Amino acid sequence: MKHRINRLALLLFLPILVVSVPQARADLVHSTQYRNHTVRGTTPPEVWRYMNAHPIMDPDDGPAYANLTHDHDLSLQTGTRNGRCEVTSLTFRWRFVLTLPKAADYGRMSGATQAMWTSFLAGLKRHEETHRTIFLECGAQFVPAAERLTGPAGCFGMKRKVQRFIDQRYATCMAKQKAFERQDRSRILGLAFIRAATGK
Repeated sequence: MKHRINRLALLLFLPILVVSVPQARADLVHSTQYRNHTVRGTTPPEVWRYMNAHPIMDPDDGPAYANLTHDHDLSLQTGTRNGRCEVTSLTFRWRFVLTLPKAADYGRMSGATQAMWTSFLAGLKRHEETHRTIFLECGAQFVPAAERLTGPAGCFGMKRKVQRFIDQRYATCMAKQKAFERQDRSRILGLAFIRAATGK
């Protein structure tokens, strides 16, 4: 008899617990820190040689003239409503670090070299910020899509399901990044500063 009373109490309280599950909320949060990487030289060839001898080391792609590194984390809560598991809270945080070269000898450059360097720096910044934009556009798609995922009541394995979904979408985003890198490479190499530095 005691077992039946406890089971009845559970059934009576269950609808209250289900109703109390909050409405889902999905957020994409990001921040960007800008850093400088000092380079030296007063002419395009000098600066170019220095940049090649002292590159920015990208943890994924190796030596670089500028780069965008990033890390992210996922905060996720789930709950059962109307007999199925739903995402009740999802926050995806992206932290970017964008590193650009900074000419230590800028004041000693000729006016023409300064103009070429400024244009080159702007081109690098545009390139890296476009990488960031691609990431954020991907996130704006997969974050709300992940929030709409559902599973069986009880939510067993639901967090793994959401994480797996985001990992798959993230891999698709990385393919877009590589495509952009290939596409934009010729524009960067065609900038006046690089042409003056390499004689091409």
